[in-house]
Amino acid sequence: MFRSGFKTIRLGLETADFSRNRRHDIKVLADEFFHAVSALKAAGFDSRQIGAYLLCGLPGQDIDDVAASMAFVRKAGIQPVLAYYSPIPHTPMWETAVSCARFDIPRHPLLTNNSLFPCVQSQDGIHRISRLKNQQVSDIV
Repeated sequence: MFRSGFKTIRLGLETADFSRNRRHDIKVLADEFFHAVSALKAAGFDSRQIGAYLLCGLPGQDIDDVAASMAFVRKAGIQPVLAYYSPIPHTPMWETAVSCARFDIPRHPLLTNNSLFPCVQSQDGIHRISRLKNQQVSDIV
């Protein structure tokens, strides 16, 4: 990929919570993630070219977990890239999103916009996500 001219690589990590009791499936284990990052760097990619997507704003998500995942990605020497959750009707997480959304999202679908963080319960949580978002931008620059 490096030799063919790829300039940016994004890994779909989603979270650094590798515990067996996490709510979502585990796509990759910690050692697999570090191995992938190492292989990409060995192939010639610079740390600034590699990032890992982390989900943010999920129903019931603890913002501290997002911050910890960002720290985990930085420990690997690459950039955390926040991917903001947007509820989508008829998906497995839709009913959970509806039950914890701050808005009546079934009635007003425009309120599912991920820039509103519809499933984050508190203003403090929204402010914390904004701070993490700003921190992410400063990491990349």
